[in-house]
Amino acid sequence: MFTLHPQTQMTWFQPGTLEPDWKFEMIGILFSLAVYNGITLPVTFPLALYRFLLPHAAPFRTQEDNEDSVSSIKDGWPDLANGFEHLLAWADGEVQNVFMRDYAFSYEAFGHRIDHNMEEPFAQLNNATLDSSAVQREGLHNAPGKEAKLVTSENRVQFVSDYVRHLTYISVASQICAFRKGFLACLQPKSLLFFSPDSLRSLVEGVQHISITDLRQCARYEEGYSSTHSTIQTFWRIVGRYSQEDCRRLLEFVTASDRVPVTGYESITFHIVRTGNVTMLPTSSTCFGKLYLPDYSDEELLQTKLELAIKNSKGFGVV
Repeated sequence: MFTLHPQTQMTWFQPGTLEPDWKFEMIGILFSLAVYNGITLPVTFPLALYRFLLPHAAPFRTQEDNEDSVSSIKDGWPDLANGFEHLLAWADGEVQNVFMRDYAFSYEAFGHRIDHNMEEPFAQLNNATLDSSAVQREGLHNAPGKEAKLVTSENRVQFVSDYVRHLTYISVASQICAFRKGFLACLQPKSLLFFSPDSLRSLVEGVQHISITDLRQCARYEEGYSSTHSTIQTFWRIVGRYSQEDCRRLLEFVTASDRVPVTGYESITFHIVRTGNVTMLPTSSTCFGKLYLPDYSDEELLQTKLELAIKNSKGFGVV
């Protein structure tokens, strides 16, 4: 149903999927329920999705939010956007003689490269198409008809616009429209007029950058710990050196979410509770946002135990 970009790790709809539209509508309903109940989802979609979900009349959609521009895909497909910028800026000779690029939208589906002539209507795949010998040998031209022309110095601007449009809408139109239908199930469409694409994404996905300084300010302490306790001072000194990846691991270990909700750190319950058994690893109760931290004797021991806990907290393995 979805693809995952290897560079950005962002999710997008799979062009030519064989899955029915009702499944995408159901996922949209799950998103709608999450927003309605104030739950941050552990997903990462490009702004192109949230730009599509907003009404065209939304006042916070600026002219920069042009769906067909190179800038509109930079966050989700940066390598493709850079390639398009290079193509548009090329001035050392004729484009067709240097790039040799067909006027086609290319994508991967079920292990096959598919090239769609963008001057032809986009056709969805089916099992018979994927089983054909032509696909097995050399890939597939998605729609029958004339061969795709070359991209030239004269048509390159239109090519880029058409390609972005195929990428973000035409190739996934039925899926993304079904998703939007589900997304509006629990929401008043007029409420989306208050959002920009960025703020809507923050509402759904939360904020992935973790500030230890802000997290420390919202922390609370129990069972003998306080902000001035030596173990607590050592704890914050250690996590203050964490990479963003380890910061997210710590937050998820305590709260079951590696994102900061759009309402900010004040909405996070992060309590550090003192326990006495220093032979144990730190544990947590994600339902109550509590980190059970033994009163370790020195900084090296605390650092070792804490890293073991947050890096081995998933699955059935036992450290």
